[in-house]
Amino acid sequence: MTMTILKGIVIRERQSGDSDKFLDILTDKNGLIEVMAKGVKRITCTFAAASQLYAYSQFSLSFRRGRYYIDSAEPIKIFYPIREDLVKLSLVSYFSEIISYASFPDDTKNEDVLRLFLNVLHYLSEGSRSNELLKSIFELRFAADTGHMPDVVGCSGCGVYLAPKMYFAINSGNIYCEQCFGGQGRNDIICIGESVLHAVRHIVLSDFDRLFAFNLSGDSMKLLSVISEKYLASHIGRTFKTLDFYKTII
Repeated sequence: MTMTILKGIVIRERQSGDSDKFLDILTDKNGLIEVMAKGVKRITCTFAAASQLYAYSQFSLSFRRGRYYIDSAEPIKIFYPIREDLVKLSLVSYFSEIISYASFPDDTKNEDVLRLFLNVLHYLSEGSRSNELLKSIFELRFAADTGHMPDVVGCSGCGVYLAPKMYFAINSGNIYCEQCFGGQGRNDIICIGESVLHAVRHIVLSDFDRLFAFNLSGDSMKLLSVISEKYLASHIGRTFKTLDFYKTII
């Protein structure tokens, strides 16, 4: 039996019998792991609060017979405002489903994905950024951090940084100026304005400390939302029912 101390956030839970749960925990060192929380539904359980959905906690785990078990846990942050808002909760459920489905390449830093998720939860709880902006930030930065970085530094044809009209290719992740654009008839090409292009570049290229230091609204925000959603779906190969539900209630 081995013992492990990890920080992580519970992104999914499944009932097991009368008093136990299986938890999917996104951790700082081991990525996404499945953990058995025995007795967590009993009123005497000392780690129940730290093991609830969307609790960020420090876990002491034992590994035996091929499975992790919680021995103890202490909560670090519990995002109560999200649990009390159906729209925010459905959006976080979508993020959780993305994390659960997507396979992380070997060189992905688990801390990057965890930090992205935690910061999005923080801003959702605080309400200082719009839900749609946080959705786009998560979609594009998650794609970039897990091996699907779009090439948005300059036109893929001539290298120009900015032109009156630029086009974003969803399937390839490339951008083109109007002179180099040769995608007539392609349904994955989106004409992208200057403000949206700057937003895409900021999300995928900026240092993490500056990631949330911008805002967008109106038609530009709507276009960014379309681009980020389509880009992520194209590059991880599926869409999600949680996103469909989110769209029915906003």
